[in-house]
Amino acid sequence: MDKIKINKHLFILLLVLTIVNLMSYSAAAVSDLEKKISKQNLKIYKEEYGIAELNQQKKKEVDNIFKRLSTEAHKDAPELDFRYWVIDAPVMNAAYLGDGRMILFKGLVNKTETNQQLAAILAHELGHGVNNDIEEKLDWMKTIQFGAVLADLAGDGKLNKDKSSQITAIALNLLQKGYSRTQEKAADYYSVFLTDRAGYDPYGAVEVMKLLKEKSGGSSNSELLEIFAEHPNLDKRINYLNALVTKVEAADEFYYSPISTARRFTQGLINDDFSIVYETYGQKLKDNMSLDQFKKQERAQKVRSKIDKLADKLSYQIDLRNQVEETARVAVLFNENKNSTLALALDLKKGDYGWKVANGPYFY
Repeated sequence: MDKIKINKHLFILLLVLTIVNLMSYSAAAVSDLEKKISKQNLKIYKEEYGIAELNQQKKKEVDNIFKRLSTEAHKDAPELDFRYWVIDAPVMNAAYLGDGRMILFKGLVNKTETNQQLAAILAHELGHGVNNDIEEKLDWMKTIQFGAVLADLAGDGKLNKDKSSQITAIALNLLQKGYSRTQEKAADYYSVFLTDRAGYDPYGAVEVMKLLKEKSGGSSNSELLEIFAEHPNLDKRINYLNALVTKVEAADEFYYSPISTARRFTQGLINDDFSIVYETYGQKLKDNMSLDQFKKQERAQKVRSKIDKLADKLSYQIDLRNQVEETARVAVLFNENKNSTLALALDLKKGDYGWKVANGPYFY
């Protein structure tokens, strides 16, 4: 009996080590779990509210705005196929469901007063996709499911399938509660950046907040737009968006999140364009090292050599490992034939005009 218990505990320990190791890496840019959840949630919205019918002019208008924004966003997240649906409900709401899918409620389409306001909201939702926010929330789901597996194995050594389905239901409920304040603010940053890049006035994000305040009767804690429930009140949000618009207009290169900076860095590596890689670094490095010196340093040559040895059809995954206030660490995992062949880490710091690489890359 004691031997059986020991073997059982050893098995659990090995399972822990295996799953922890697997959880530290993302298998794909968009996981199968995210794809299933996005399809399921879209089905729920369609069945509960139905798809709205817009008049021909309004439909064309929304399509054009979405096309301009999603074309630019696709450059930042080429693995995503962005699509949208208009849900037949009168509330001012929108949501990113994962795997490139998003929904707009008809009330939002009808109550926005200008194209730049609607563009700001669409860009915000696109930002959740570009920043991999769904996958970050799915990490919590994996943790919950993992806890259920351990509880079952520690009891009778068998997996309780009913409990597993209950955990999945709880996780889906968590996803529907919205994004964290940090994620929402990062999506704000992206919306200002993207609207400007797509040719819209980035001030539209500020206009949306003022519109919400007006529609809520002057209250700065509006609940009209549920996607912003985790944000500070509207007055604070208007202030920081105003400041952000000014920064974007003044900046030559603006990287709105750690993920976007790492993606730009990675694209420079793959395309063997070290001028792009150099641009992603902060001013401290540029003050101490010219572009030519940067290219010649031993670390840069070593990274370039390893990239050159990989196959032409190379895929990569970018994971935000941790973010504390104005610092972050990002992992870049290069994959060849679905096997991880090279892993780099970047330390980033937030400056006046977004995120820049402070140190790295490190091999691990």
